[in-house]
Amino acid sequence: MQFKYRATARFMLRQSIRLAWTTTQQKWTTSFVLAGMALATVFVPGLGIAVFGTAFAGWWLAVIVMTIFFGLVGNRVGVGREKATLLRQARTEPRQG
Repeated sequence: MQFKYRATARFMLRQSIRLAWTTTQQKWTTSFVLAGMALATVFVPGLGIAVFGTAFAGWWLAVIVMTIFFGLVGNRVGVGREKATLLRQARTEPRQG
């Protein structure tokens, strides 16, 4: 019996795009989470090796904290940009009354 993974992979890709890349807020949050993860994996291991006994546990904790922090910053940037867009649209649309 052969499994067909291509259809499942396409479905999972569509679902993850819908979850993480639909609105401006989601795009900024996802971008900042990925940037935080990349920065943490580049810079933290060099700092973690110096602490010999807890280097591995400390490294993962720092990566998680940096990823969450960058995600929150990205979320805030996305919310601000969406709010600015809504305010701009409200100013340019004629009032109905």
